[in-house]
Amino acid sequence: MNAGPATGPRPTGLVYLLHFDEFYVPYPGAPTYKCAGHYTGLVRGGPRALHRRLAQHGTEQGARLMLAVARAGIGWQLARTWPGGAKRERQLKIQGGASRRCPLCGVAPRSGGELPRNVGGQVSRTLTTDQQKAAAGLMTAAEIATHTALRRGLVTGKPARPVDRGKLLIDPWASPGDLGAESSGAPGRRQPGMAITSQPAT
Repeated sequence: MNAGPATGPRPTGLVYLLHFDEFYVPYPGAPTYKCAGHYTGLVRGGPRALHRRLAQHGTEQGARLMLAVARAGIGWQLARTWPGGAKRERQLKIQGGASRRCPLCGVAPRSGGELPRNVGGQVSRTLTTDQQKAAAGLMTAAEIATHTALRRGLVTGKPARPVDRGKLLIDPWASPGDLGAESSGAPGRRQPGMAITSQPAT
């Protein structure tokens, strides 16, 4: 009995790094070790599980630090993710210095190999920042928008909005034979720019 192609083990989870918009200080004069500018967490599963976990942060179901940050009125952003489980999370926390791993603090990941991926193996665009995409050689959101506009122009034969398109003088879909017949005024073919009107019977 054929069991099908063998596949490698799937990641046990995602370790993620959150970047705070402001440095969190629990009380005036608090020592540095009690303050925080980042949060490193772990979620079991893939991108969907991560989205659910991020929605819990700032509530009683989330991490206590994230609840305190929310009550202080400080926003945060998902800065980076790594595939792995509790061992990977402990490794990163022991290293300390989360700002040294944070793209939003000016640090670029070494390669795209650590970026989170979808089930099909593609890099997840919703779980990566533009800085991560650029460092991995992938298209950023702005580059994709530009590419989409250019591709639309190639497919439809029209410039990307909001450029003034003006009048299309030559039909880009017409074959060379059609264009030759139109320019020579061959019977049975309408020349460019000519309107078709009904003529009263005489």
